[in-house]
Amino acid sequence: MVENFSGASAARLGARQWLALGALGASFLVVAADSTIVYTAIPSIQRTLDLSTGTVQWLMSAFLISFGGVLLLSGRLAELFGRRRLFTIGLALMTAASLLSAAAWAGEVLIGARVLQGIGAALIATTALPLLAIALGPGPARARALGLWTLIGAFGGTAGLLLGGLLTDTLGWRWVFLVNVPVGIVAALLAPILPPDRCGGSGHPLEVASGVSLVGALTLIGWTVVAAFAPGRSTGPALLRLAAAAVLLLLFLVIEARTGRRLVRPGLLRSRTRLGGLVVLFAAGTLIDGVLLLVTLYGQGALGLSAARFGALMVTLTLSSVVGSYVGQAVVVRHGLRLVALTGMSVAGAGLLALAMVNGPLDTADFLSVLPVVGAGAGAAFVAAQIAVTLGAADADSAAASGLSDASFSLGGALGLAAVSAVLVANQAALPVPMGAALPMAFAVTAGLAAVGLVAALLMLGQQRTPVPSQGT
Repeated sequence: MVENFSGASAARLGARQWLALGALGASFLVVAADSTIVYTAIPSIQRTLDLSTGTVQWLMSAFLISFGGVLLLSGRLAELFGRRRLFTIGLALMTAASLLSAAAWAGEVLIGARVLQGIGAALIATTALPLLAIALGPGPARARALGLWTLIGAFGGTAGLLLGGLLTDTLGWRWVFLVNVPVGIVAALLAPILPPDRCGGSGHPLEVASGVSLVGALTLIGWTVVAAFAPGRSTGPALLRLAAAAVLLLLFLVIEARTGRRLVRPGLLRSRTRLGGLVVLFAAGTLIDGVLLLVTLYGQGALGLSAARFGALMVTLTLSSVVGSYVGQAVVVRHGLRLVALTGMSVAGAGLLALAMVNGPLDTADFLSVLPVVGAGAGAAFVAAQIAVTLGAADADSAAASGLSDASFSLGGALGLAAVSAVLVANQAALPVPMGAALPMAFAVTAGLAAVGLVAALLMLGQQRTPVPSQGT
């Protein structure tokens, strides 16, 4: 089978290569779209399942925490079990979780299903691109396919908003999850034609145990931080979660000391530039997902926008972030990381402050004028930070650096969702007023989160200039 795929180095793709590209590309598009598609359906889900504002953010936080955590481990799992097998497992898990999400009869069921979706999405995201590279081999066909892959990642979030809005308005919110099912089934049926990679069996179960310990610790810490913003919180469960996280971290360190290969080499985090990039990515995640939730609840609530109109409105944020990332990448080559990250975070923060300072109720025109500014700034900061994290990493550390990058952005998104929902809940409880009265404070909080990224860029990022491959948010 590998020999059959080696012919893909020619300028034209054969039937098997087209099938492989279709299965892998469609699966990756589902993962990219799932980062935003649920936002358009949140108000409908909230009404159907009777969810509070404090609870509804878990529809996204659960996905982001599990997705970000498992990304750190999935590379090692691929070494042990093989990428094709792990890709198929991810498809099966995400498809089953999507079916459970669509059938959910209570908020707890849907949140649990979203955790499983995040795990499946992480397995797909880690394995799909390497499998594509193996399937197509070197040459112009592979180069064009990788260009298409970049576009899928860049515009997947936009596609999710548009498709999610249309599905919610026409067929109902459950179809936001059901749309994944046929893609997952067809891709799983096509998975056997993918070339078997040679990674299977090169890992060791003890190394997997190390990764599971780290993922478990990060999940418990993320859960504790996100839950800390919930109203009426109790310190008892939080202390238990932190104690369990400390035990898992200790177990991780013990296992790492006994294995020949470490999941995260200690020297990887000694770079001030890399740490600064991780903080900027975390801050970018907080403000992007925080803004998405705020505009979702306010736009479809106070402004009465349909899900489809809301999706079209939010496209201004996602498309501008793609533009900002490409422009930021070009500027990094000439002027360095710090300038791009500082400028991006400053622009995004200024836009959020502008929304916080609007005198009177916000309307669609306010969002249309400011969201593109926020998106462009966040996109530029994102790409500079991503370069900072991966810059200078040895080949053996590249997978770990990439996992840390994506995990930081995802976990930051979970914190941003928790922070803004807590502000909305606290203000509404204190003053029984419409949501619009609490909105300025929530946008001010997101601006403060952008300031964290700005400070990290100022103090930790240098002026490194480097040509980099095209990337997108």
